[in-house]
Amino acid sequence: MNGIYKPPRVGVNQYGNNVSTIKQPIDFKYLINLNINSIINFDNGTDELKDNGAIILPRHYHIFVGTKDDELKLKPYEYDQYRIVVTTHKDIIMSIDSLG
Repeated sequence: MNGIYKPPRVGVNQYGNNVSTIKQPIDFKYLINLNINSIINFDNGTDELKDNGAIILPRHYHIFVGTKDDELKLKPYEYDQYRIVVTTHKDIIMSIDSLG
């Protein structure tokens, strides 16, 4: 058995829309202290990169820099369950702020 089944968490966002998510920010803690430019999206990943030890994000997920060098960036209003919001300093990921 590969792992324990985790049912999706269901909640309501600030606009009253139902939001369900399977992953949590703690699931992406392996990204902390990595250079944001060295992380590869799933669509651009290959087996060769994976064999060489490159960090490839799960399918559909992408990184959004919410705070860069202590400067707050504007996040889009629409909810995206696959957006990983991070804080960076000199292109190094310092923390995973949220998903969505």
